[in-house]
Amino acid sequence: MSRSSSVVIYGVLLVCCFHKTNANHLLADLLTNGTFTSQQLEQSNKQNRSVISGFVVDAESYESLVGATVYVPEMGVGTTTNRYGFFSLSVAADSVRLIISHIGYLPRTLKQESTEDLQLNIELRPETTRLGEMEVVAVGESSVEAIQMSQIKLPVATIRALPVLAGETDVFKMLQLLPGVQSGREGTTGLYVRGGSSDQNLILLDGVTVYNPSHLYGFLSVFNSDAIKDVTLIKGGIPARYGGRLSSVIDLAMEEGNLKEFEGTASIGIIGSSFTFQGPVVKNRASFIVAARRTYLDLLVYPFLDEDEKAGYYFYDASAKINYITSRKDRVYLSFYTGRDRAYARERSNLAPLWTQDRSEFGWRNLTVTARWNRVWGSKFFSNTLLGYTRYRAGTRSQQESGPFDDRSDVQFFYRNSYISGITDIIGRMEFDWALNSNHHIRFGLGGTTHAYNTGTLSEREFGIDIAPIDTVYHPDHQIRVLEVHAYIEDEVQLSPDLSINAGIRASSFFVRGQTYHSLQPRFNVRWKLATSLAFKTSYTLLKQNSHLLPVANGLSLPLDLWVPATDQAQPQSATQVAFGFAWNSPKRTYDVTVEGFYKWMDSQVEYTEGAQINNLTGDSWQDQIERGKGWSYGGELFVRKSIGRITGWIGYSLTKTQRNFPTLNGGRNFPFRFDRLHDVSVAASWQLRPLMKLSAVWIYGTGQAVWLPVGHFYGFQHDPGGSFNVFEPDKSRLLTAFGDRNSIRMPAYHRLDLSMQIKRDLRWAHRILSFGTYNTYSRRNPFLLQTKNASDENGNDLNYLIFQQVSAFPVIPFVNYRLEF
Repeated sequence: MSRSSSVVIYGVLLVCCFHKTNANHLLADLLTNGTFTSQQLEQSNKQNRSVISGFVVDAESYESLVGATVYVPEMGVGTTTNRYGFFSLSVAADSVRLIISHIGYLPRTLKQESTEDLQLNIELRPETTRLGEMEVVAVGESSVEAIQMSQIKLPVATIRALPVLAGETDVFKMLQLLPGVQSGREGTTGLYVRGGSSDQNLILLDGVTVYNPSHLYGFLSVFNSDAIKDVTLIKGGIPARYGGRLSSVIDLAMEEGNLKEFEGTASIGIIGSSFTFQGPVVKNRASFIVAARRTYLDLLVYPFLDEDEKAGYYFYDASAKINYITSRKDRVYLSFYTGRDRAYARERSNLAPLWTQDRSEFGWRNLTVTARWNRVWGSKFFSNTLLGYTRYRAGTRSQQESGPFDDRSDVQFFYRNSYISGITDIIGRMEFDWALNSNHHIRFGLGGTTHAYNTGTLSEREFGIDIAPIDTVYHPDHQIRVLEVHAYIEDEVQLSPDLSINAGIRASSFFVRGQTYHSLQPRFNVRWKLATSLAFKTSYTLLKQNSHLLPVANGLSLPLDLWVPATDQAQPQSATQVAFGFAWNSPKRTYDVTVEGFYKWMDSQVEYTEGAQINNLTGDSWQDQIERGKGWSYGGELFVRKSIGRITGWIGYSLTKTQRNFPTLNGGRNFPFRFDRLHDVSVAASWQLRPLMKLSAVWIYGTGQAVWLPVGHFYGFQHDPGGSFNVFEPDKSRLLTAFGDRNSIRMPAYHRLDLSMQIKRDLRWAHRILSFGTYNTYSRRNPFLLQTKNASDENGNDLNYLIFQQVSAFPVIPFVNYRLEF
């Protein structure tokens, strides 16, 4: 047989895999006659099958909907829209009935009759409340049908309804209420997922990494919920299209802007205000959205401070996005985000014979820019091309001046120091979705990132009378430049009506200072339907992380926190996670229940050494202050969610144990992770009392976190100038503190209740929403930290033992927020 015939036979076999109908007689015609017409092949491809593809959009704004379900009940096949709202589904070329649904929208049924491929734009109407029955509708993709496990999507409407600290709606505070996600210190937004550290979460905003997601030392996240459209958390079975972190993916998509009409929001709370405005540039073709918020406590307090003593703290963030539909097949997005935190203080003295002035400030800022091009190449093929830029920078600065009392312009002494660190990325990526048929979906892509790590630049300047001048910059041009490239492929296939699998592999290479770190990371998710409403799932993931965060204070976000690359001293972190569980849906999808267990092994974990000098690290000095070790975490999770009815919400429970081991820490013995918490319970509920009135509540309980505290005193000896210990002079002895095993003491249990009420009213030109409530309603004195001090008698004499004092940060805190939607 000729080479050309062999190629054609392979082509026919490929067609047979996708279109089994008439495959046998096509192959027989080829083997008997040596040929067949192109019309025969085309007819075989199309006979009895057609492809329905397109976008699912919001009927009011025409924005695309991520994760909407498109289902054909008679065939038992379906799919979900990708992160850009696109879907492709191969169906019988006859009359078919499509059921389209999305969380927070009324489901829609369409009947299509066609023998040819169709491209549709399907509109869904938002319907959070049916006024007659007051029934909340919030049904999304079925957890039984979904192949992906350990994934939770949070509707933005739910995020806005639940009570939070100071009434400031916060995405990360809601993620902390989910099973498998531990919070850090009380009130902070730190996320510790299945035993991982806070830097092991891949946080994406429109596809670009955000390195510091915190405002206000970590008490609020940087994401304005009014500008966010979709929030997805993946804790396990992470697909191959994601990489670079060990513990989770937090994928946030920004709003695209209303394509039909102008609208906006404005809100004012007790610590800050925000606004959004969006609308069409060209109706049904191009749109924009801008959003911003700022705290104003510093502005309110500033006039009341003494003129010679000024201090304040503020943060702001702003985002914008442009969405342009250039053709039926092409769409272009450009998005932008910036945010800043700044704390400052100034003190002046005008007492003779000198005037003095001290200034200090510190802070950090984020910047991201993303450009994306979506292209529908055909009814089955979709691509996304992304160019991105992200920058995180943090720093501190202090300055002292003085001069003669009678002449402010005469500076006789001046000293200033500043410290800057950060990371900058330039990103390029191409991603492809190929829907071969209703049972077979392939995703693949490749990309690269250039990282520039500034691991600390310190500058000092000093001059004055009888002082040798100093003007020095330590490591002024010190940047570690890195190239990271990756490629991946995922194959999602339904092997039988009950058995489906998503298998993939990710290859990555990290080039740093002449070293190259290669990795192959296999991943898979398997779903086996045991019944119509019950499925068993399991997953396996191998992950690598090439960037590490060295925090100054666990659980808080501070400007001395340092991002560093993998090197010989800090090799890439790795984690292997296996998970299994069950998913169950009640009739009519009123309740979703998932039960999962997991085990995770982590290698090359990074910690500061005991006694590390971590202030103002510069250049490569950080490499001498770290240790490498390993960790492991295992446990079980329960998630029960009610999505339909006047009362909606969820109950989450986690049972988790997390350990670490470093050869040079804790004598080489295992010790609990700082944020290890055995039991974690969260209950979140919203009750639609009336069509325009909603009551929400959150209750949280958690086992006490592990802390490392002193256990006693012992007498040691001070070091004499000669360089040796003088054990014969008791007057040089001193009382030293002894520590026990690392993180061997537990804080008291944590629990609190938050309540809020929303009252809506329709005005002629806007909707008014008044929200008020309380954080920590019964004023539980939860531990924020434990302080130690020496016990003393009535005369102030030391009693040679320690006492511990609990510090609580937040008593009951009322809040109120006024919001207009126009």
